[in-house]
Amino acid sequence: MDLNFDLLISGCNTRCRHCYVNGGPGRNISLEDALLCIERLDELGALLPERPGFTLDNEPMNHPDVTTIIRAAAAARHISHYHHGMTTGIALMRRADRAEVIRAYLELGYEGFGITLHGGEAHHDEIVRRPGAWGTSVEAAEFMKRCGAKVNVSLMLNRFFPEDAEELSRVLERLQPEFIWFAVPNYTPHGNMMGFEPYRAKLTDLEALAPYLASWGQDPENLLGKAAQNTAGAVLRRFTEGLKLKELFAKEQLELYCSVHADARLYLGNTGVETFCLGDLRTLDLHEAADMLRQAPGNRDYGAFYDADNLPSEEDLIGALGALPEGLLYSDPASVIYRALADLHTPTKILKR
Repeated sequence: MDLNFDLLISGCNTRCRHCYVNGGPGRNISLEDALLCIERLDELGALLPERPGFTLDNEPMNHPDVTTIIRAAAAARHISHYHHGMTTGIALMRRADRAEVIRAYLELGYEGFGITLHGGEAHHDEIVRRPGAWGTSVEAAEFMKRCGAKVNVSLMLNRFFPEDAEELSRVLERLQPEFIWFAVPNYTPHGNMMGFEPYRAKLTDLEALAPYLASWGQDPENLLGKAAQNTAGAVLRRFTEGLKLKELFAKEQLELYCSVHADARLYLGNTGVETFCLGDLRTLDLHEAADMLRQAPGNRDYGAFYDADNLPSEEDLIGALGALPEGLLYSDPASVIYRALADLHTPTKILKR
């Protein structure tokens, strides 16, 4: 089974309405604890049958000692540091040593960075809930490119994209990214997710973007074809045709995600939806922890965080799906189901806690 640890180094500079890892402002882990956690995860990795990975989150560049931390991460022998490179750019651009920070990343082989755009400037800042965030992200992307980094852009679809399409095209032409990701926000069992629903796009919004998609590095036919399968109406039809809810939640998963908080406590579960605390990583018996991780079921899909015995009937779920706008667009069918479940039960009744 693939295993990944999410080590929370610093809080984030934005509070994106769709954030699936409960990002936002938060404390920095101390440098001493950060280095000790990396060392302990490396020792834990040596006890596991397959080499795990780990990620430094939420916004490592907020940490005053980020270069020391990433050097320790790169030096780990029994666990692989996965550098996703996504940044708001805000933390970077307010650092006096920003050139040295990017140089350190590049020297360690971390060449790729990415920014996310949620539409044009006004709508982006509204969705991430920070004035000036759009301009700083673009400024950071240009700065990182000047330093020799490769920059990607993630476009996070929402209902404002059709009216912002020209502005998005202009900034993409300006940045000339290495790659453009096109993302439809998912829906996961996090307390903040409902705040994005008023901004969620419909399939018709995506269809209105068809003239722009090729210039944004996308395959219009493929993207639109997949999207049509991920609307509330499409998932509703699958259930009326006999799809069983509990069968979906019973499927075996082959990836296990864990998180380490700023207090060095190690949890099973993705950040924000942890289901069990193994203990303080600084003092934890690593042999016992390795045994528990070997026996733990996978949780890559957020369905692993639901208590299958408390799931509603298909009849109730069909009713909840039918109450959603038919063309409302999600990242995948699972997200549609989680959204409908949120209308049926409070999370405490159906989530493992």
